Amino acid sequence: MADMTATTMAVWIPEVQGRAATITYRAETVNVPLLDHTWEDQLRAGGTDTVNIPGFSQNSAPNNRGAGAGTFGTGATITFDAVTEVNVALVVNRWYYKADRHPFELAAQQIGTYQMLLARGRGQAIQLQVDADIAADNTNGYDAGTAVGTDNVDVTEDDLFTLQTNLNNQNAPVNGRKLVVSPATHSSMMKVEALRNSLYAGAMGNLDGAKGQGFVGKALTFDVYMSNNLEAGTAGKKNAAFQTEAIAFAEQVGLTPEANRILSTGGFAEFMTWQTCGFKIVKSAFLYELDGK
Repeated sequence: MADMTATTMAVWIPEVQGRAATITYRAETVNVPLLDHTWEDQLRAGGTDTVNIPGFSQNSAPNNRGAGAGTFGTGATITFDAVTEVNVALVVNRWYYKADRHPFELAAQQIGTYQMLLARGRGQAIQLQVDADIAADNTNGYDAGTAVGTDNVDVTEDDLFTLQTNLNNQNAPVNGRKLVVSPATHSSMMKVEALRNSLYAGAMGNLDGAKGQGFVGKALTFDVYMSNNLEAGTAGKKNAAFQTEAIAFAEQVGLTPEANRILSTGGFAEFMTWQTCGFKIVKSAFLYELDGK
């Protein structure tokens, strides 16, 4: 266990530091906002660690009358579908925290801004880990997607057309398509004139702040985001292409600051920020791994 020293001491204001950690987390998280948060409210209501998400298989071909399928204007027996849903369990099973502490006697030697920096650092540390886990999870994260492209080789325009075609073939909505790439893969894309022009078009003036952290423009039907926190391949990076509905994310308890004063071990003030969450692939056909640099 590591303790704070005289040079890292400052006052503790839980509410202010909680806001500082949360603001940092929200401002720097790339992957979390891109996922489906539809089910989050049900978990935040409390009393459960699981939400059973229906597969929603009702979108099959309807019955009709006319155009060769029965006689228009003539009554006929209505056929009812026997809809059977397969539930996908989204479980809150991840607890993230960052903590530090210091002795009581250093309170009079506080450095006024340092504890605030530590609070921001706790938010950033949790953000980096959540982003990394989403990217690296080979069961419910980006790494679980079917691979397109080649490890440590420049991503091509054909790779993006393949991804777009695959999503089109799965009837994935055009709205909400995301492409999350490493800095090196972003550079690969910028080498392709058509992609460079498309990305530049989205970057003219100010980038759309509503798109969130890491947004660098559009390519084909994808909103493109850059992250330095993606899973490593053999030599390159595992980028991701998906539609928002592919992965459900739920934060049951948001970033929460804690403070504790203990005497038994010598008199320490302890500080911690924590959160709980979970994520789950709901529509695997809407998710692809894009291998590149």
